[in-house]
Amino acid sequence: MDKYLILKEKFGFTEFKYPQDSIIDNVFKGNEVIGLLPTGFGKSIIYQVLALMLDGLSIVITPLISLMEDQIANLKKKNISAVMLNSSVPWKEQEAIFQKILMKKYKILYVSPERLSNIYFLKIMNICKISLVVVDEAHTILWADGFREAFGEIGSFLHGLATRPKILAVTATATAHTLFKIKTILGMKEPKVIEASIDRRNLVYKVLSPKDKNLVLLHLIQTHKKEKGIIYCLTRRKVEELYYILQKKNIACSYYHGGLEAEVKKQNQRNFTKGEVDWLVCTNAFGMGIDIPDIRLVIAYELPQSLEDLVQQMGRAARDGKHGEGIVLFSFKDIKTINYFIEQQSNPTVRSLNRKKRDILVEYCLTRKCRHKFIGNYFNQAIPVCKDKCDNCIKK
Repeated sequence: MDKYLILKEKFGFTEFKYPQDSIIDNVFKGNEVIGLLPTGFGKSIIYQVLALMLDGLSIVITPLISLMEDQIANLKKKNISAVMLNSSVPWKEQEAIFQKILMKKYKILYVSPERLSNIYFLKIMNICKISLVVVDEAHTILWADGFREAFGEIGSFLHGLATRPKILAVTATATAHTLFKIKTILGMKEPKVIEASIDRRNLVYKVLSPKDKNLVLLHLIQTHKKEKGIIYCLTRRKVEELYYILQKKNIACSYYHGGLEAEVKKQNQRNFTKGEVDWLVCTNAFGMGIDIPDIRLVIAYELPQSLEDLVQQMGRAARDGKHGEGIVLFSFKDIKTINYFIEQQSNPTVRSLNRKKRDILVEYCLTRKCRHKFIGNYFNQAIPVCKDKCDNCIKK
């Protein structure tokens, strides 16, 4: 089926944004591609259109169950057959899914990287015609270094397939090191790197250094009444602590982190996405691939571990292209928490790399120059000074 026909009939758009169409064309022709597109740009449409253009099954490898659930729910509304296999799916249901896969009832299969090492899964995949393998949120391949080692085995899965399918990796941000890891782990020989501008000019970036973070946070929430916002914390403990503080202030909020029971996470995510609460306090476990267009404010209550993480977080604001803000509540105390996570890493090379990332993030917080341009420089993109879209330029 023609890509433009699919785009119009299934997604309601008449044209692609550059470089969506370029990525689709290159993958369809057989080129292996790494696509770099900012959050909210429409990465999922690229591989969903490709899946409908190709004859066989498309596999999407993604790190979070919440991301799978959100995308499958949206695909069902468009009458696109998709399913997921992960630890939340009971074994009997998995067996039924495998049977339907063999009967060619699905076009898209979402899996976690841990699923790929399952011998039975690989056996079934070799019976099927696998046309495309997508690694979504491909920057998480860095998690192979100690956090989720299964990411490092994606290349072995691809090698174990009888025929190498078309390969696409997509993410919002990737440094030279991240690109190297993606290419190496996926066994890409000469991939085409196709990127859009990292700059989100509809977002205003700010860094505040309050003596009392909670006081400033409450003020920000009060000045954004009837708007949606996300508050990111580095640790699960801080998420729950902050959630209870906001509840006592009668602020409609929920919370989300990787340590919650699956059903609790589902419900809390649902409460936020459906607008039953205005604010979500969470760790980095929430946000990747979640399509909520009207979030107006993203607050980093604690520093994340890198500028990549921060840009990913801030990018979840204003996916509809309207005004949004990304605010960091900076404190040197947060660096102690980052240092703790760094020192838990057993690999000295990774520790050294993470220290450099920490230092760049602190530099971003302390700089008096344009924050948009700072982010562009970090990702090797020439971005002009914003003039009025960050606190530093507004002050001039």
